[in-house]
Amino acid sequence: MVTLGLVLLGVALLAAAVSVGALLWGRSLGRGGEGVTHAGYLATFVAMGALTITILIMVAAFFRGDFTFYYVAQNHSTDVSSLSWLYKLSGLWAGREGSFLLWAWLLSLFASWVAYKRLEFTDALSNMGLMVTNLVLFLFTAGMLFSEPNNPFKVTPAGLLDPATGKLIGEAAAWGMNPLLQHWAMIIHPPTLFIGYAGLTIPFAFAMASLIVGDSSKKWIEIVDRITIFSWLFLGMGIGLGSVWAYVVLGWGGYWGWDPVENASLLPWLTGVGLIHSFTVYRRRDGFKRWAIMLSASTFALVILGTFITRSGIVTSVHSFEADPVSLYLFLSMIIGALVAAVVGIAMRWEMFAGNDEFESLSSKEAAYYFNNVIMMVAGWLVAYLTITSALPKWMLFGGRSIPASTFDAVARPVGVLYVLILAVCPLLSWKGTDGRTFWNRLKWPLVGGGVIAALLLTDFFTTLLPIYKRMIAMGTEPGLRMAQAGPAWYYSTIAVVGLLTASLLIATTTALFIDGARKRAAARGENFFQALLSIFTKARSQSGGYLAHIGIGVILIGLVGSAMFVQDQTFTIPAKAGSTFTVDRYKFTYTGSNDTQLANGDVSSVINLDVTHDGKSVGTVRPGMLQFAQQGQTKLEAKVLSEPLRDVFVVFQGSGETGELTINVKINPLISFAWAGFAILLLGTALAAWPKAGGELRAVPVARGKASPSKSRSKTATR
Repeated sequence: MVTLGLVLLGVALLAAAVSVGALLWGRSLGRGGEGVTHAGYLATFVAMGALTITILIMVAAFFRGDFTFYYVAQNHSTDVSSLSWLYKLSGLWAGREGSFLLWAWLLSLFASWVAYKRLEFTDALSNMGLMVTNLVLFLFTAGMLFSEPNNPFKVTPAGLLDPATGKLIGEAAAWGMNPLLQHWAMIIHPPTLFIGYAGLTIPFAFAMASLIVGDSSKKWIEIVDRITIFSWLFLGMGIGLGSVWAYVVLGWGGYWGWDPVENASLLPWLTGVGLIHSFTVYRRRDGFKRWAIMLSASTFALVILGTFITRSGIVTSVHSFEADPVSLYLFLSMIIGALVAAVVGIAMRWEMFAGNDEFESLSSKEAAYYFNNVIMMVAGWLVAYLTITSALPKWMLFGGRSIPASTFDAVARPVGVLYVLILAVCPLLSWKGTDGRTFWNRLKWPLVGGGVIAALLLTDFFTTLLPIYKRMIAMGTEPGLRMAQAGPAWYYSTIAVVGLLTASLLIATTTALFIDGARKRAAARGENFFQALLSIFTKARSQSGGYLAHIGIGVILIGLVGSAMFVQDQTFTIPAKAGSTFTVDRYKFTYTGSNDTQLANGDVSSVINLDVTHDGKSVGTVRPGMLQFAQQGQTKLEAKVLSEPLRDVFVVFQGSGETGELTINVKINPLISFAWAGFAILLLGTALAAWPKAGGELRAVPVARGKASPSKSRSKTATR
């Protein structure tokens, strides 16, 4: 079966190469190349079919426990819980080789979807978009076949496998999936990320296609817009699930530490924000054409950079794989190639892709969209640069140095608040310019609503957040020192207050848009308010989904201010004696005992019991623990969270001392529920915007050969 997997990888590689060659040859033949072009489309399906079978072979090997597969031997799960079958499945993407295979397979699915939807037309734009997609697929497949560290179909060395029992022996007996990956969020997190990564190849491919065929119309945008939003949705979902995993599994009480691999997923998400907004201006105003091309290329390049960071070994991270020179050169070539192709293409088609980009006033929507793009483009590449500085030559700025999380925070906090302010104000602006009276009429009621929200948040700031800050600074422990190093107290508080005010304004202005739209529709259509509001969500999905996503970002900002800036963090050592107590803020913890259990696979679970009271009233019992993995020799901290509406009480059992004392870390994470709720709202809004538009059909229009000539033309339409 290992050999069959290799053969099928070769078939996929050949099919991708045939598709690229056939689509280019068919274009050179003009209308006479229709048959050759069709062969390119069919080869796309062949590549997808071959890669699908390789995925099935690998999944079957995990479920059979077939250790003749070297990759299965290294990444199989030893879990014995009710989720063990899911961990067998997640072994597919637990390591470098499997995640490479998953990436390529998902890309082949996107390529096949495009081929299926555009097969009726095979117009020049679609042909070249599919060609570029298959070129990327060819490179990824080649990266597996011609690089041993990336090849998922290697045979386990004979000396590590007992031929009689099929079990691993010697040093291989301790192999297996990293126990930290055995969590429900990590089952879902990598696939959602990879769906986002693979899908964001499509807008890049069609951006390049528009340059190749010289078609600056909005046609390519209309083909890829839903795929782009769908992919960005899954990328965001993956980032959020990764944050959940970090919060509950790693035991440090946070969800984002600016680790290089964490940053890797954030980079294309940032430029993707600008890309989606550029698509809006492209469609509605015939503008931002060059922006759309460059953001498509940048987003794809940052997708590859993220893969590069994780799999090349150039930076140190708790998530990254070992170094591999083939991956280094492969990914670096793809990053540079994508950016160079976009820059050269725009230079050659400069006048053709001139758009309605100029704005006459800073009070116009065009200006807001422009600054949105600038901030997202700069943010994406700045975070990328700061992430890889440790791998850069020392003569470059920060070269050879790892940038601490505090530096990222120092940049991200003010820039993030500024960006949210732009989101809050943009919908109130008009195209070309907004006079003061109009702006005030649109702003006055949102200011009232925002003022109510802000009053509630500022009350919590002065009664809860600020006292936490003062308490942590006074303690002088490491968490307090990190707060002090972030700047003077007045600056720290100002960033927090302005962030809360800005979030309030964003939520209020966006909510006002829904209310105003529903009122006007109700008056015009004779509907009641709630019918009109429902119609806005169902009939104007792109716009309403975008506005809902903006509300989600505002709610997330509230959560970030509280849970990232004002965490009360204390560690205690108490006797392992029933009745031992300690206090954090107004929470009292009482130790009542412990339980040690040996599982069927030899793992040992150690759990302590803590009764918790708040102001003398019982709020429950938490049972944090440690799981010691017998086979891998690792320990996982199993934190427990006591959630309340405005805070989480995060408790970690860090182990026992030589004399039997228990070490326990407690964090009070204020407003963290807003971060999770805002994330859910953001996903809901993005999903609504990505939902296929009813009757959204795209007609293939024949154009003169050499510009955008289709190899065939029909009067039918194709649904995107």
